[in-house]
Amino acid sequence: MNAEVKEKIRACYVAHYGQWGPRVLASWAVRQGLGRYHPDTIARVIEDLKDPPDEKPKPRRYEITVPGAMWSEDGAGFREQGRKKELLVLQDECSRFKTNWRLASGPARAADVVEYLQEAFETYGPPLVLKHDGDAIFHESQVTELLDRYEVVSLTSPPRYPPFNGKKERSIRDIKSYERAVRRHTTGTTLLDRLAEAITDLNEDRPRPVLRGCTAREVFEGDASMLPDRKTFRREVRETEKNLLREVCSRRGQAAARRKAVEAVLLSYGLFKEMVDMSPKLSAETVTN
Repeated sequence: MNAEVKEKIRACYVAHYGQWGPRVLASWAVRQGLGRYHPDTIARVIEDLKDPPDEKPKPRRYEITVPGAMWSEDGAGFREQGRKKELLVLQDECSRFKTNWRLASGPARAADVVEYLQEAFETYGPPLVLKHDGDAIFHESQVTELLDRYEVVSLTSPPRYPPFNGKKERSIRDIKSYERAVRRHTTGTTLLDRLAEAITDLNEDRPRPVLRGCTAREVFEGDASMLPDRKTFRREVRETEKNLLREVCSRRGQAAARRKAVEAVLLSYGLFKEMVDMSPKLSAETVTN
């Protein structure tokens, strides 16, 4: 490519505010009779004219500081003798303690979710917030009426968002990994037996570095006196969400209003804090699981 063609391509790129990429400029050069050039060649010609990419903020991790403030609910699929099973798991977000679980035959129904939620609420007391993936089952009247009766704030977690989903996704992976290991090293066990052993390990036996070497149960049974009155908490979340909805101007903002309201109220009570930068490297400074 000669110097004259280079300058024309560069001038065209600038004239269109840097919005025409190398492939478009290659087509433009043909239309202008400047010749045929590979997009990679044109990319090198305009390389110094490109704006530097915006530096993406590092992902942050958020931590619930007191047991009972927030639980998360999720499911995982399994097969046993060719039949589908769904494991339902409730987890306290502060301690990683599994407050209840159930193995349903096939995809879980609303009745399964209601029964195992109620069992956990009656055993340990309901959390302030129940986080879930927003599946249709959580919009069924049986489930919403149960949460209303126990004054629990329902929170749909955004997909693939580590500050809210990371701990629960890691727990599901741990359960699956432990179940596979038991299956490899034992014979004659049922899926239910293996899952029970996995959850016992995660709840009762395994010391967790992120919990300062304590087990999940030890942390879960710690002091929960910091929890506010749940009716007051729920009212404050509703009011904060209404204020946020008045200001949003996009569907994404509308969908995030409940999450931001819950964050704000939890922060006001000291039940929520921002942690260190997330990192895949395990060190004393950057522990993330």
